[in-house]
Amino acid sequence: RHKSSKFDRFVRSYGVELLAQRLGLRSSAIYHWLRGSTSPHPANAIEIQKLARQRHVTLSLDEIYQHFREVGSECYAASSPKPQPAHPAEASMGFRRA
Repeated sequence: RHKSSKFDRFVRSYGVELLAQRLGLRSSAIYHWLRGSTSPHPANAIEIQKLARQRHVTLSLDEIYQHFREVGSECYAASSPKPQPAHPAEASMGFRRA
């Protein structure tokens, strides 16, 4: 499990459903952001900053996208399969699939 980012804490305190409603998105899009599988479109990130400011929270674009970079890389590393030789003979010759 990843360390909670400022973006993650803000979204959860604001409420996923409410944030989705305010941005005109489905809540599933917000959950994708939290998991790091996608990141907010820049226009949505700017709107998130405005909503955060209304709650006296300073949230930079870097903090929003840093969440994606950290969580997304953890998610990718955990799910990415290791390349396997195409054929047992290739393994003995040092070939690997790309």
